[in-house]
Amino acid sequence: MWNDNETDEDLIDCGHLVTAVSNIVDSKNLLPCSIGIFGDWGSGKSSLMRMIENKYSAKPDILVIKFNGWLFEGYEDAKIVLMSKIVDAIVSERTLSEKAISFAAKLLRNIDVIKAGGQLVKYGIGFAAGGPVGMAAVSALDIAKKASEADYTQLLKENRSKLKEDDVKNNIQSFHENFSNLLSETDLDKVLICIDDLDRCSPPTVIGTLEAIKLFLFTKKTAFIIGADERLIKHAVKTRFPEISGDNAEVGRDYLEKLIQFPIRIPPLNATELTNYANLLFAQLHTDEGEFGIAREQILNEKRNKGFDFLFDMKCAGDFLNTVNNELSEALLMCGQIVPVLSVGLNGNPRQCKRFLNTLLLRKGMADSIGIDLKKTLLAKLMLLEYFKPETFRNFYEMQANNQGVIQILDQLEEKNEEQNIDVSQKSKPELEIYQKDKWLINWFKLEPALSGVDLSPYFYFSRDHLSVVSSTAQRLSPEASAVVQKLFSNSKAERNVTLGKLGDLAPADITAVFALITERFRQEEDHSGDLSYMELMFDYASKRSEVKSELITLLGTYPEKGLPAKAATLVARTFKQTEFQDPAIKLLKKWEKSTSNTKLVPFAQKAIKDLNK
Repeated sequence: MWNDNETDEDLIDCGHLVTAVSNIVDSKNLLPCSIGIFGDWGSGKSSLMRMIENKYSAKPDILVIKFNGWLFEGYEDAKIVLMSKIVDAIVSERTLSEKAISFAAKLLRNIDVIKAGGQLVKYGIGFAAGGPVGMAAVSALDIAKKASEADYTQLLKENRSKLKEDDVKNNIQSFHENFSNLLSETDLDKVLICIDDLDRCSPPTVIGTLEAIKLFLFTKKTAFIIGADERLIKHAVKTRFPEISGDNAEVGRDYLEKLIQFPIRIPPLNATELTNYANLLFAQLHTDEGEFGIAREQILNEKRNKGFDFLFDMKCAGDFLNTVNNELSEALLMCGQIVPVLSVGLNGNPRQCKRFLNTLLLRKGMADSIGIDLKKTLLAKLMLLEYFKPETFRNFYEMQANNQGVIQILDQLEEKNEEQNIDVSQKSKPELEIYQKDKWLINWFKLEPALSGVDLSPYFYFSRDHLSVVSSTAQRLSPEASAVVQKLFSNSKAERNVTLGKLGDLAPADITAVFALITERFRQEEDHSGDLSYMELMFDYASKRSEVKSELITLLGTYPEKGLPAKAATLVARTFKQTEFQDPAIKLLKKWEKSTSNTKLVPFAQKAIKDLNK
């Protein structure tokens, strides 16, 4: 398997993005500058930043400072931490003149005065410990021996209550001046500050970090590179300044444009690019490290020479690798079949693709350890269903469990295409009509290998973690999808309705994952009658996103009737009327009108049938 951390090994061909950043950093006339590395969660922002850091870290006249505000969240105000971190790095990494030491000491004094003025959150080891603040504490002890400025600590402890607002303002202004002077007194050509994971932080930390750059640190010789999902930065702005009139999206955009001078966006990978990425991952897994490094460069160069349609696959693998063993051959063939489907669902996200493949290999490894041979291609096909149609996957699990691992309806479904009709006269197989009307499932049934007649019980056995809990679904939510879930699950009907109106921004995989979490809450809910019930949300969500309608009707067909409120029938009519699932909805309602376990549901089902037949 592969680790999920950032890497400096380029598998998605982002060298042109590194060059774009370098062209800005290397132009002295553009400094100081702020560069935004923008992309979705898992798009490769951290890896790109690491490649940039590595390019400059070896240069003696450039100081690279890495900062992760997420690590310090809850311990210190973002401004204090960032300011202290940068001063500490300069003092620790460079040999300073007496004059530079004096400026550094003044900077530390500035930080403590700003903090002591009550404008910023108090750090636990600041005045309470009787020493300098923040990250610069150790370096400040050395400075204290050489510069009288370090006497500020005792002075501030004695006069803290006398600090006035003007003192704080003056120190904010003088920090910028002292910082500029410190850089001038060093042998540095430039300071490169890389700020990562900003989109994981709370809105105050996001805003504090960005404001610290402009207010305190934006001076000659500095270049700031900030990696984040710009949508979440805009959300932080909206949260921080709710009183600003106008469209919130425009407010966030305008604020970000003022703070970020050069936005560089990482686009999602298309189907060909994601297939190349997945194939390179497997080549890395099954090839000697040295050989793979050479092959990777050759493959990326070939792509640049032949154009964007170049595909590294089984057909050309032997042109780049000395040996293509059976395991690699199988993996490359599998990727060619599943990754194009995976690409659409994951919106071209490298991390999501890697996690999917890691889960596949993890299950394969568990099976191998007890002597069970799972075919990767078959396992991968079932996992696509698990990821993008979890209710159908759950239903298939029940079918195979009751039939010695075989799903009988696949005999018909895998033989049909969009133009053919399936015989749905068999009352025991109401799912056939539902599955025939879902375009994603139609394409899935066509994928090789065919599953009809195959004993699938061992494959479902190693998927039990997904069937019993939803932790795997929650873990693969993007930050934006997590924010949507939080709003949908709130106690505000208005906020829920507004959020439902903005689902179009979510990737297909997130649409499915959010719906899976809603249905799980629905199953756990004891009372479905309230306006804020998860059942109501489930129907509202399906009304907005047609791709989950087949999942909803599949769930309702297997859910115990006695647990449903009478209004469920009304919601079925409202959600499925004049849609491709109207006929399956009528059949579901006819089943409900004969219910003996929930007589309250019967008249509502009868009325809903009449409504749908109008």
